[in-house]
Amino acid sequence: GRLESAARRRLAANARERRRMQGLNTAFDRLRRVVPQWGQDKKLSKYETLQMALSYIMALTRILAEAERFGSERDWVNLHCEHFGRDHYLPFAGAKLPAETEPYGQRLFGFQPEPFQMAS
Repeated sequence: GRLESAARRRLAANARERRRMQGLNTAFDRLRRVVPQWGQDKKLSKYETLQMALSYIMALTRILAEAERFGSERDWVNLHCEHFGRDHYLPFAGAKLPAETEPYGQRLFGFQPEPFQMAS
């Protein structure tokens, strides 16, 4: 009885740990899909994925900070696309821009985060 109870608890703990690791691996796979890899042929390690995510977040933060210094998204697009021919960027710059009430990051990048649930 006592040995069987300990074995059942150990099996339950192992199952919980497997679910936890599956959830963690799923989260890393989802992060790898949204983080740029710049020509990597192999899958990034967890450590490399976190490093790349940090660099990517810092770069996007700098872009947002820079963009917020301009009066509109169109001014920002014009500044960063001035080295292209007008035919290449004017269709984008003249496009209907999202409402000013939307968060700035969503207006600039059009990104809607996926809902994410933690494994229990």
